Amino acid sequence: MMSAGSCRRMWSLWLAVALAFEGCASEKPANLSLRVKDQDVPVVIAVGPMDVSAVTYDGNPVSADLEATIQQMYVDPLKRTGIFKEVKVLKLPPRSDGKADSEEILAQARDQQADLLIMGEVKEFEAKVGLPLPRSTYDVRMNFLTNLYNVHSRKQVWRKADTARVSRTEWPLDSKLKEIIETYVVPSIVAGTVSPMVNHVQTAYAHNVGQSKATAAEEAATSMFGGAELAKIDAELLPPATNNPPRDHAFAVVVGVENYRDLPMVDYATRDAETIKNYLIKSMGYMEQNVVLLKNDRVTGSQLAARFERWLPTQVKNYSDAEVFVYYAGHGAPDPNTNQAFLVPYDGDPAFLETTGYPVNKLYSILSDLPAKRITVALDTCFSGSGGRSVIAKGTRPMLITVESPLVNSRNMVVFTATGANQISSAYREKRHGLFTYYFLKGLQGEADGNQDGVVDVEELDAFVRSGVQTVARRMNVEQSPQLLPGADLLGPKVKDTVLQLR
Repeated sequence: MMSAGSCRRMWSLWLAVALAFEGCASEKPANLSLRVKDQDVPVVIAVGPMDVSAVTYDGNPVSADLEATIQQMYVDPLKRTGIFKEVKVLKLPPRSDGKADSEEILAQARDQQADLLIMGEVKEFEAKVGLPLPRSTYDVRMNFLTNLYNVHSRKQVWRKADTARVSRTEWPLDSKLKEIIETYVVPSIVAGTVSPMVNHVQTAYAHNVGQSKATAAEEAATSMFGGAELAKIDAELLPPATNNPPRDHAFAVVVGVENYRDLPMVDYATRDAETIKNYLIKSMGYMEQNVVLLKNDRVTGSQLAARFERWLPTQVKNYSDAEVFVYYAGHGAPDPNTNQAFLVPYDGDPAFLETTGYPVNKLYSILSDLPAKRITVALDTCFSGSGGRSVIAKGTRPMLITVESPLVNSRNMVVFTATGANQISSAYREKRHGLFTYYFLKGLQGEADGNQDGVVDVEELDAFVRSGVQTVARRMNVEQSPQLLPGADLLGPKVKDTVLQLR
């Protein structure tokens, strides 16, 4: 009687001979060799989640570690090319509430200094396995989709779907479906994917390097390799180390809507919101659990109402020293019938603002009623209907909107707005942020500390943001003048309130 080891050796020998003679598309690929071009690509590429939930047989997962196996099969040949600065598997924190969405994964990749991210998904899987005696018949087919993302711009820059099939009469007793998948199916898919992907990356990088500086600046936001420039900008805007003590009773709602369901994109709105959140936590003393970040399709009218009308009042009501920060980056819109201004959620419609928008006056009224010691609002949007971060119903003429009146009697609130009433809020493409948000952040870094006393107060921040935005806007041939509401004269002593203590 043959030992198990002898059976395995016989099986391996038989399979090698069978594959050599049958020679079909499902053969095990040789070690993947990629032609290394002269063009190195000095970026960090990470291999992220691989959705293998479709790989089941008789209702059960085929392998508990298939995802890790596929990840490593991508990492190894990418490393062998020798052209990347680093190749690694993305590390994701464990989650008890299910899988992370793509934006969370991209944020993790960015935190781990990746420039490009590979993610994959088994789209279809079929397996037919015959009786094990005297032979095991396998017919396995897998359709796999590989996606490549620019981590910095959060855009998909390449994708490829591949199908691999193994159809064999195997020998003898101890072959397993898991081994067939990991030994033949997945390597075939990787071999057909990695080489064209690397070629695409090298070609794109060579094109980017060869561009003129001006052209590169224009294309960086959408090209594969906006990442190097974006990394420099991120380094420039790192939250400063400060002496702000932890603020246990400080609460924030940060909103960024970049990709709307039915409306034009708002360039850099999610980057704006994410960076604001980082400043709140890392420089301004806010506890992470007290900062709500809403982005893109999570920014519905009901979510805004829940956070502004229920969550904030619930958090604040028990603390006399509570502080509140609200930030919004996205479209605003005017309603010509009511002369009111609205924040436009992800699914908002400028033609039906009363039912799909969130009234700015309502926001101000709710916030001014909070028993908080200090409330700061920053709005990188506009309400003129003239373009930029403002939209208007088709066939409607741009109009002048004013939203200051509810603030006049507010005892505890200061509002920084990106524009005057009839202006548009511009994107600062060179810096990959909203123009207002960029200077708001630079001010919080300490550049607004005009008297060098280690404190950035309301008046200093307003003056710095206004000056910076106006200067750059004029270079863009537009007028944009941020406003402080309800105005320095009405704020009185509050203009000296500390926004951030640097030292």
